[in-house]
Amino acid sequence: MSDRRGKAYQVAGPHAADAGLYRLKRLSTSDFDRSERFDAWREVAYSVVELEADQAGDTDLFAIKRSVRGEMGVFASQEGSEHRTVFSRAASLSGAGEAVVISMMPEGELGLESPGGTQCITPHGRLAAYDATRPMRYHRSLGREIYLLLPRAKALEALGGDIPGLFLLLDTIPLGVMVREQMLGLDRHAEHLEPKEMAAALDAIHALSLLLLQHIGRELNGGGEANANALFLAAKRYIQSNYTMIDLSPDAVARALGCSRAALYRAFVQNDATIMDTVREVRLAKSRKLIEAATGRSISVIAYDCGFKDASSFGKLFRSRYGVSPSEWRDQFR
Repeated sequence: MSDRRGKAYQVAGPHAADAGLYRLKRLSTSDFDRSERFDAWREVAYSVVELEADQAGDTDLFAIKRSVRGEMGVFASQEGSEHRTVFSRAASLSGAGEAVVISMMPEGELGLESPGGTQCITPHGRLAAYDATRPMRYHRSLGREIYLLLPRAKALEALGGDIPGLFLLLDTIPLGVMVREQMLGLDRHAEHLEPKEMAAALDAIHALSLLLLQHIGRELNGGGEANANALFLAAKRYIQSNYTMIDLSPDAVARALGCSRAALYRAFVQNDATIMDTVREVRLAKSRKLIEAATGRSISVIAYDCGFKDASSFGKLFRSRYGVSPSEWRDQFR
């Protein structure tokens, strides 16, 4: 990328290149000389909004940003000094700014300022959504922000309309609390995940976020149930992320997604599947991979780690699915 003077900035270190989908990218202001730090950071760290210069000119900018791009959007976190960003007309014209942001500030505060001077502060630690295409100025205090970038068209379609006001709180229902906790968890463990693990976690959060917007939208608009296909996909993502839970039942899945059990059953029927068959298939596939990996764990431990209540029932299900016992399957990979 180049700044307004045409100077090219390259990020130093092993994280400089875009490693592709589901690979964590790390940027730091310390990658740049202090004399060019502001211009460089404005170019490499922001695509949806634009970093504003400190009017007093006496702020020493420092920040660390981690981000990962998935097929459905971007997950990122940034910690650092107080700074301001503003709606980017260039990003809007290019289409890069066509995003809905789902954000929280575990540390610090985020203030939103409209062109008319109206200001709102998103409550500390709360999950909120705002529309990046709206002309706004963003005031971030010293702290840390965790956020998702969702394609605007998909997000507003799920919501059923525009975001009312400068921002919309999303953790007012159990599903919103769960999405918030999963975002915190992904931020905490992102550096230790393999790309396949990152893909499963990030896609699950994105799917749940769209379902969350559907639920919030129905509350705002007085509508009915969530789209059956979206509910089915979100349920599958939830099962794939929580298959280790011994009590992963239809009731538990419905409760986590904030829907009725009847709506969940209908979503699976419309996709020629059942909830518990899906749970079993996910658990069996995970257990098979652990057996093949020769981790040294016993069959009974693998069974328990994959959500099965006992080794005996696991063995019967495994033989029914793969034609041999778990121990016989393991012998093939020794």
